[in-house]
Amino acid sequence: MTGSFLAAVFHVVLELVLQCGAVLLLLPVMFWLEEDVPALLVGRAVAPLRERYRRFGTFWRLILRHGLPLEDGLMLALGFLAMLCLAGLSIVRADVGTVMGAWLADPLLMGGVLLAGAFWAVPGRFWAERGRCCAALCLTECFLVLAAPGVTGLQGVQRLLLAAPGSSLAGTSLCCAVALALTAALPDPQSLAEDMVARGQPASRTARDQRQVIVAIYQVGWALLLGDLLLPVLFGLEGPAGVSGLVVRFGGGSLLVSLGRLTGMRRNGRFVALLLGLAGLMALAGRFAV
Repeated sequence: MTGSFLAAVFHVVLELVLQCGAVLLLLPVMFWLEEDVPALLVGRAVAPLRERYRRFGTFWRLILRHGLPLEDGLMLALGFLAMLCLAGLSIVRADVGTVMGAWLADPLLMGGVLLAGAFWAVPGRFWAERGRCCAALCLTECFLVLAAPGVTGLQGVQRLLLAAPGSSLAGTSLCCAVALALTAALPDPQSLAEDMVARGQPASRTARDQRQVIVAIYQVGWALLLGDLLLPVLFGLEGPAGVSGLVVRFGGGSLLVSLGRLTGMRRNGRFVALLLGLAGLMALAGRFAV
Protein backbone atom coordinates (compact mmCIF):
# COMPACT_ATOMS: atom_id res chain seq x y z
CA MET A 1 0.00 0.00 0.00
CA THR A 2 2.86 2.35 0.80
CA GLY A 3 4.42 1.57 -2.56
CA SER A 4 1.24 2.41 -4.45
CA PHE A 5 0.88 5.65 -2.49
CA LEU A 6 4.45 6.68 -3.29
CA ALA A 7 3.91 5.78 -6.95
CA ALA A 8 0.78 7.94 -7.05
CA VAL A 9 2.64 10.84 -5.44
CA PHE A 10 5.47 10.41 -7.93
CA HIS A 11 3.06 10.49 -10.87
CA VAL A 12 1.33 13.62 -9.55
CA VAL A 13 4.68 15.39 -9.08
CA LEU A 14 5.82 14.25 -12.51
CA GLU A 15 2.60 15.55 -14.08
CA LEU A 16 3.01 18.97 -12.44
CA VAL A 17 6.68 19.17 -13.44
CA LEU A 18 5.87 18.29 -17.05
CA GLN A 19 3.06 20.84 -17.12
CA CYS A 20 5.37 23.53 -15.75
CA GLY A 21 8.01 22.62 -18.32
CA ALA A 22 5.52 22.76 -21.19
CA VAL A 23 4.19 26.14 -20.09
CA LEU A 24 7.70 27.55 -19.65
CA LEU A 25 8.69 26.38 -23.13
CA LEU A 26 5.57 27.89 -24.69
CA LEU A 27 5.60 31.23 -22.85
CA PRO A 28 8.18 32.95 -25.15
CA VAL A 29 6.12 31.84 -28.16
CA MET A 30 3.02 33.30 -26.50
CA PHE A 31 4.86 36.57 -25.78
CA TRP A 32 5.85 36.72 -29.44
CA LEU A 33 2.32 36.03 -30.68
CA GLU A 34 0.77 38.48 -28.20
CA GLU A 35 3.09 41.45 -28.73
CA ASP A 36 5.26 41.04 -31.82
CA VAL A 37 2.93 39.48 -34.41
CA PRO A 38 0.35 42.36 -34.28
CA ALA A 39 3.21 44.85 -34.67
CA LEU A 40 4.58 42.80 -37.56
CA LEU A 41 1.21 42.84 -39.31
CA VAL A 42 1.12 46.65 -39.31
CA GLY A 43 4.60 46.87 -40.83
CA ARG A 44 6.79 47.43 -37.75
CA ALA A 45 10.12 45.66 -37.35
CA VAL A 46 10.18 43.12 -34.50
CA ALA A 47 12.81 40.90 -32.94
CA PRO A 48 12.92 37.23 -33.99
CA LEU A 49 11.45 34.51 -31.80
CA ARG A 50 14.86 33.37 -30.58
CA GLU A 51 15.32 36.81 -29.00
CA ARG A 52 12.22 36.16 -26.89
CA TYR A 53 13.74 32.93 -25.64
CA ARG A 54 17.02 34.70 -24.87
CA ARG A 55 15.25 37.40 -22.83
CA PHE A 56 13.15 34.84 -21.00
CA GLY A 57 16.24 32.81 -20.14
CA THR A 58 17.94 35.97 -18.85
CA PHE A 59 14.86 36.75 -16.75
CA TRP A 60 15.00 33.40 -14.93
CA ARG A 61 18.77 33.45 -14.63
CA LEU A 62 18.69 36.82 -12.87
CA ILE A 63 15.89 35.60 -10.58
CA LEU A 64 17.91 32.53 -9.58
CA ARG A 65 20.98 34.65 -9.01
CA HIS A 66 19.54 37.71 -7.26
CA GLY A 67 15.99 36.77 -6.30
CA LEU A 68 12.89 38.99 -6.43
CA PRO A 69 11.21 41.36 -3.97
CA LEU A 70 8.50 39.66 -1.96
CA GLU A 71 5.65 41.46 -3.72
CA ASP A 72 7.02 40.74 -7.20
CA GLY A 73 7.70 37.11 -6.32
CA LEU A 74 4.14 36.63 -5.04
CA MET A 75 2.65 38.11 -8.20
CA LEU A 76 4.91 35.95 -10.38
CA ALA A 77 3.79 32.84 -8.49
CA LEU A 78 0.10 33.78 -8.82
CA GLY A 79 0.46 34.56 -12.52
CA PHE A 80 2.21 31.27 -13.22
CA LEU A 81 -0.41 29.37 -11.21
CA ALA A 82 -3.13 31.01 -13.30
CA MET A 83 -1.28 29.98 -16.45
CA LEU A 84 -1.07 26.36 -15.27
CA CYS A 85 -4.78 26.24 -14.45
CA LEU A 86 -5.91 27.92 -17.66
CA ALA A 87 -3.58 25.81 -19.83
CA GLY A 88 -5.71 22.72 -19.17
CA LEU A 89 -2.91 20.24 -19.89
CA SER A 90 -2.96 16.52 -19.07
CA ILE A 91 0.33 14.85 -19.98
CA VAL A 92 0.79 11.80 -17.72
CA ARG A 93 -2.14 11.72 -15.32
CA ALA A 94 -5.46 13.01 -16.57
CA ASP A 95 -6.92 13.21 -13.06
CA VAL A 96 -4.46 15.95 -12.04
CA GLY A 97 -5.50 18.11 -14.96
CA THR A 98 -9.14 17.30 -14.23
CA VAL A 99 -8.88 18.54 -10.64
CA MET A 100 -7.18 21.77 -11.73
CA GLY A 101 -9.58 22.27 -14.63
CA ALA A 102 -12.70 21.59 -12.59
CA TRP A 103 -11.96 23.43 -9.35
CA LEU A 104 -9.22 25.99 -10.05
CA ALA A 105 -9.83 26.91 -13.71
CA ASP A 106 -12.91 28.95 -12.91
CA PRO A 107 -13.38 32.11 -15.03
CA LEU A 108 -14.22 34.34 -12.07
CA LEU A 109 -11.41 32.99 -9.88
CA MET A 110 -8.71 33.10 -12.55
CA GLY A 111 -9.97 36.41 -13.93
CA GLY A 112 -9.85 37.85 -10.42
CA VAL A 113 -6.24 36.70 -10.04
CA LEU A 114 -5.30 38.30 -13.35
CA LEU A 115 -7.04 41.56 -12.45
CA ALA A 116 -5.17 41.54 -9.13
CA GLY A 117 -2.01 41.55 -11.23
CA ALA A 118 -3.29 44.64 -13.05
CA PHE A 119 -3.91 46.42 -9.72
CA TRP A 120 -0.43 45.44 -8.57
CA ALA A 121 1.30 46.63 -11.75
CA VAL A 122 -0.49 49.97 -12.18
CA PRO A 123 -2.38 50.65 -8.93
CA GLY A 124 -3.52 54.22 -9.47
CA ARG A 125 -4.99 54.21 -12.99
CA PHE A 126 -7.75 52.69 -15.13
CA TRP A 127 -10.29 52.41 -12.31
CA ALA A 128 -13.28 52.72 -14.66
CA GLU A 129 -11.92 50.09 -17.05
CA ARG A 130 -11.22 47.67 -14.21
CA GLY A 131 -14.68 48.19 -12.78
CA ARG A 132 -16.25 47.33 -16.13
CA CYS A 133 -14.02 44.28 -16.44
CA CYS A 134 -14.94 43.07 -12.94
CA ALA A 135 -18.63 43.46 -13.76
CA ALA A 136 -18.19 41.51 -17.01
CA LEU A 137 -16.36 38.74 -15.13
CA CYS A 138 -19.10 38.44 -12.52
CA LEU A 139 -21.80 38.35 -15.20
CA THR A 140 -19.82 35.72 -17.12
CA GLU A 141 -19.74 33.50 -14.05
CA CYS A 142 -23.46 34.01 -13.44
CA PHE A 143 -24.39 33.19 -17.04
CA LEU A 144 -22.24 30.05 -17.12
CA VAL A 145 -23.79 28.83 -13.89
CA LEU A 146 -27.25 29.64 -15.24
CA ALA A 147 -26.64 27.86 -18.54
CA ALA A 148 -24.97 24.83 -16.94
CA PRO A 149 -26.09 24.36 -13.32
CA GLY A 150 -23.89 22.01 -11.36
CA VAL A 151 -20.97 22.30 -13.78
CA THR A 152 -17.67 23.32 -12.17
CA GLY A 153 -14.82 25.03 -13.96
CA LEU A 154 -13.79 25.09 -17.59
CA GLN A 155 -13.32 21.32 -17.52
CA GLY A 156 -16.99 20.90 -16.69
CA VAL A 157 -17.97 23.28 -19.50
CA GLN A 158 -15.87 21.24 -21.95
CA ARG A 159 -17.41 17.94 -20.90
CA LEU A 160 -20.95 19.30 -21.10
CA LEU A 161 -20.36 20.69 -24.60
CA LEU A 162 -18.94 17.35 -25.75
CA ALA A 163 -21.98 15.58 -24.32
CA ALA A 164 -24.46 18.11 -25.77
CA PRO A 165 -22.90 19.85 -28.82
CA GLY A 166 -26.02 21.88 -29.55
CA SER A 167 -26.18 23.41 -26.09
CA SER A 168 -26.70 27.16 -25.75
CA LEU A 169 -23.72 27.10 -23.40
CA ALA A 170 -21.39 27.45 -26.40
CA GLY A 171 -23.07 30.70 -27.50
CA THR A 172 -23.11 32.02 -23.94
CA SER A 173 -19.39 31.31 -23.56
CA LEU A 174 -18.62 32.91 -26.94
CA CYS A 175 -20.46 36.15 -26.15
CA CYS A 176 -18.80 36.36 -22.73
CA ALA A 177 -15.36 35.85 -24.31
CA VAL A 178 -15.89 38.74 -26.74
CA ALA A 179 -17.27 40.97 -23.97
CA LEU A 180 -14.25 40.25 -21.76
CA ALA A 181 -11.91 40.94 -24.68
CA LEU A 182 -13.51 44.36 -25.12
CA THR A 183 -13.28 45.17 -21.40
CA ALA A 184 -9.71 43.94 -20.84
CA ALA A 185 -8.05 46.13 -18.19
CA LEU A 186 -4.50 44.75 -18.05
CA PRO A 187 -1.80 47.41 -18.61
CA ASP A 188 0.25 47.42 -21.80
CA PRO A 189 4.06 47.88 -21.67
CA GLN A 190 3.82 51.62 -22.41
CA SER A 191 1.38 52.39 -19.58
CA LEU A 192 3.40 50.20 -17.23
CA ALA A 193 6.62 52.08 -18.08
CA GLU A 194 4.90 55.45 -17.65
CA ASP A 195 3.55 54.44 -14.24
CA MET A 196 6.98 53.20 -13.13
CA VAL A 197 8.59 56.49 -14.16
CA ALA A 198 5.87 58.48 -12.39
CA ARG A 199 6.31 56.53 -9.14
CA GLY A 200 10.10 56.32 -9.40
CA GLN A 201 10.12 52.60 -8.59
CA PRO A 202 11.75 50.28 -9.32
CA ALA A 203 14.90 52.29 -9.99
CA SER A 204 17.11 49.78 -11.86
CA ARG A 205 16.53 48.76 -15.46
CA THR A 206 16.80 45.07 -14.52
CA ALA A 207 13.99 45.40 -12.01
CA ARG A 208 11.82 47.21 -14.57
CA ASP A 209 12.46 44.52 -17.17
CA GLN A 210 11.57 41.81 -14.67
CA ARG A 211 8.30 43.52 -13.80
CA GLN A 212 7.45 43.87 -17.49
CA VAL A 213 7.94 40.13 -17.97
CA ILE A 214 5.65 39.41 -15.02
CA VAL A 215 2.97 41.69 -16.45
CA ALA A 216 3.40 39.98 -19.83
CA ILE A 217 2.62 36.66 -18.12
CA TYR A 218 -0.63 38.15 -16.85
CA GLN A 219 -1.46 39.43 -20.33
CA VAL A 220 -0.86 35.97 -21.77
CA GLY A 221 -3.04 34.52 -19.03
CA TRP A 222 -5.86 36.90 -19.93
CA ALA A 223 -5.65 35.96 -23.62
CA LEU A 224 -5.69 32.30 -22.60
CA LEU A 225 -8.78 32.85 -20.44
CA LEU A 226 -10.52 34.40 -23.45
CA GLY A 227 -9.43 31.47 -25.61
CA ASP A 228 -10.78 28.99 -23.04
CA LEU A 229 -14.17 30.69 -23.22
CA LEU A 230 -14.02 31.06 -27.00
CA LEU A 231 -13.09 27.41 -27.68
CA PRO A 232 -13.97 25.48 -24.51
CA VAL A 233 -14.14 22.11 -26.31
CA LEU A 234 -10.35 22.27 -26.74
CA PHE A 235 -9.77 22.63 -22.99
CA GLY A 236 -8.38 19.68 -21.04
CA LEU A 237 -7.32 17.46 -23.95
CA GLU A 238 -4.75 14.79 -23.12
CA GLY A 239 -1.22 14.32 -24.40
CA PRO A 240 0.07 16.19 -27.48
CA ALA A 241 -3.50 17.16 -28.37
CA GLY A 242 -3.61 19.19 -25.15
CA VAL A 243 -0.55 21.22 -26.21
CA SER A 244 -2.05 21.80 -29.66
CA GLY A 245 -5.35 22.83 -28.09
CA LEU A 246 -3.51 25.22 -25.79
CA VAL A 247 -1.82 26.95 -28.74
CA VAL A 248 -5.08 27.19 -30.70
CA ARG A 249 -7.00 28.55 -27.70
CA PHE A 250 -4.32 31.12 -27.00
CA GLY A 251 -4.28 32.14 -30.66
CA GLY A 252 -8.05 32.66 -30.57
CA GLY A 253 -7.86 34.73 -27.39
CA SER A 254 -5.01 36.85 -28.75
CA LEU A 255 -7.01 37.43 -31.92
CA LEU A 256 -9.95 38.72 -29.89
CA VAL A 257 -7.71 41.13 -27.96
CA SER A 258 -6.03 42.37 -31.15
CA LEU A 259 -9.35 42.89 -32.92
CA GLY A 260 -10.65 44.84 -29.95
CA ARG A 261 -7.64 47.16 -30.12
CA LEU A 262 -7.63 47.60 -33.89
CA THR A 263 -11.37 48.21 -34.30
CA GLY A 264 -11.69 50.55 -31.33
CA MET A 265 -14.71 48.62 -30.05
CA ARG A 266 -13.25 48.62 -26.53
CA ARG A 267 -14.67 52.12 -26.09
CA ASN A 268 -18.17 51.02 -27.08
CA GLY A 269 -19.93 50.19 -23.83
CA ARG A 270 -23.26 49.64 -25.57
CA PHE A 271 -21.83 46.83 -27.68
CA VAL A 272 -20.41 45.16 -24.57
CA ALA A 273 -23.80 45.47 -22.86
CA LEU A 274 -25.45 43.97 -25.95
CA LEU A 275 -23.07 41.01 -25.89
CA LEU A 276 -23.66 40.37 -22.19
CA GLY A 277 -27.41 40.70 -22.67
CA LEU A 278 -27.29 38.19 -25.51
CA ALA A 279 -25.24 35.83 -23.35
CA GLY A 280 -27.83 36.12 -20.59
CA LEU A 281 -30.69 35.39 -23.00
CA MET A 282 -28.94 32.29 -24.35
CA ALA A 283 -28.22 31.12 -20.82
CA LEU A 284 -31.89 31.51 -19.90
CA ALA A 285 -32.97 29.72 -23.07
CA GLY A 286 -30.67 26.81 -22.29
CA ARG A 287 -31.84 26.62 -18.69
CA PHE A 288 -35.53 26.53 -19.59
CA ALA A 289 -34.85 24.07 -22.41
CA VAL A 290 -33.45 21.69 -19.80
